[in-house]
Amino acid sequence: MNSPNRLQRSLIRQYIFFFITIALIAAISLFVLNALIMDYFMEAAGPVKMEAGVIGSSPTAVTGMDSTQHEKIFYGMALKTLLLFLALFAITVYVFGRWTASRLTTPLRSIADGIRSIARGHYHERLHFRASYELAQIQDDFNDMAARLERMEREKRELAESKQRMLIDISHDLKTPMTTIQGYIEAMEVGLVDSEERRQKILRLISDKASLMSELIDGIFELSKLDSPDYPFAVEASDITEFTREIAAEYYEVFEEQKFHFHYDIPDSEIIVPFNATWLYRAVSNILTNAIQYNPPGTVVELKLAATGRGVEIHITDDGIGIPDVLKEKVFDAFVRGDQARKSDGGTGLGLAIAKQVAEKHGGNIRLITNGHTKFILFLPNEL
Repeated sequence: MNSPNRLQRSLIRQYIFFFITIALIAAISLFVLNALIMDYFMEAAGPVKMEAGVIGSSPTAVTGMDSTQHEKIFYGMALKTLLLFLALFAITVYVFGRWTASRLTTPLRSIADGIRSIARGHYHERLHFRASYELAQIQDDFNDMAARLERMEREKRELAESKQRMLIDISHDLKTPMTTIQGYIEAMEVGLVDSEERRQKILRLISDKASLMSELIDGIFELSKLDSPDYPFAVEASDITEFTREIAAEYYEVFEEQKFHFHYDIPDSEIIVPFNATWLYRAVSNILTNAIQYNPPGTVVELKLAATGRGVEIHITDDGIGIPDVLKEKVFDAFVRGDQARKSDGGTGLGLAIAKQVAEKHGGNIRLITNGHTKFILFLPNEL
């Protein structure tokens, strides 16, 4: 739909007003000239005796003045009238120019200045002026564009900082177990391990560190795949209630062994939604594993599946130690851990970042709610 051409109508109205004003000035000038001429001849006229004996007045009765003098006086009056007309015309042009500038030139100058500011990278600049519909639309579109550019620039900066931080974290998390493994191997080489029991213990520690490194590398690889827009992410419409029951059955004994209290709430009826079973299992298991890793024995953990109008929600709740306030805003960032420490035995710090990417690949989202309990809600839509 075409927007109303209010700018054109506004300019037409202004020009009509201008020409009407000029016509009025011309009419006033002619009126003044006529009044001057009439006054002159009325003052210059003398009494004249007519043939019929009637005393009257006549412009031709002016004595002592010839036609040349009359012309000079007339031209003088015309010159005064012309000067009056030019003065009024100049005032009108000035007022009209200022008015037009305030309605058109000033907004255009503001737009040009704003464009130059954006070209210099000053994305915080905004336009603020009052104008006709079309120029106001340009102002709104410009401000929207500037806001998007500012947001993109901020996200670009945050992404660069995140990548830099990620590289530092990766180097730290790989170096720490590597240093530990290297130290144990050197101790065995120089003969500091003098018993078979201690040797077996060191070998188990080396194996654990190597497993952690392998898990970290796998996590980085998985996160990079999910972060790539070209990675094929196939989904299939399946019964998510059965899927959730299988996860609950698998983790039930794990929670029992760790002295946790595990509850689940899963509907009996089928709920068909499109999802990728492999990646969704990874997302849910990451959250359940975090609940075990960062909470003490006796913690109550609940797995719940709930249907909503737009899809389904998977709730994972625990009443454990909670998440520190400083981590709530960045808990889904890579290499963020609940203990706030960069420890080699504290997990990879990639679990929730992977869960977030999985949810978004499904067209859904994941959010954290802390109200005395720690609750993660993973939403999957009915349609991808």
